[in-house]
Amino acid sequence: VWSRRKNGEVYPQQVNMTLSRDASTQRVHQIALFNDISERKQYQNHIQHLALYDPLTDLPNRRLFEERLDQALRETRRKQNLTALLYIDLDNFKPVNDTFGHATGDHLLLEVTRRLRRVVREADTLARLGGDEFTVILHGLPNDEQSLSRVGDISDQIIEALIEPYNIDKHAINLSASIGVALF
Repeated sequence: VWSRRKNGEVYPQQVNMTLSRDASTQRVHQIALFNDISERKQYQNHIQHLALYDPLTDLPNRRLFEERLDQALRETRRKQNLTALLYIDLDNFKPVNDTFGHATGDHLLLEVTRRLRRVVREADTLARLGGDEFTVILHGLPNDEQSLSRVGDISDQIIEALIEPYNIDKHAINLSASIGVALF
């Protein structure tokens, strides 16, 4: 159940209720034991988040990406619209890790994520599959030439955003990216 503290904060409680009966099996009392389970709920939410999101970028991981792709494709079949899947691979990312270290590589991935978020609509799914691989699911697009052009424009915007020079941990880094596009 949800309960309220004296300060007005709402919190979850686990309630166990028992009936007390007399010798003739008549109900005499109800006994309730209340436990604050806020920490348990927070821990469960944290574990759920770890299962579905990349710990570095906080983007959906492969598992959540696959669920969202499946949902987008089912919606596409039902509504007869268009879904585009963009697969983004950072070119020459491994040398960044090898030259500057994994901490710099992680900072670079965080900056890549920020740049991708600026291009992709909130309604679409931006995910990190692992390493230097990202995906974008563009769904609910009308099935017309204008949408195909839009997918091309978004791909171009992503490339443009990612090739801008990076200054990470006082290192000048240049990247490029490759994008594969699948339409359904």
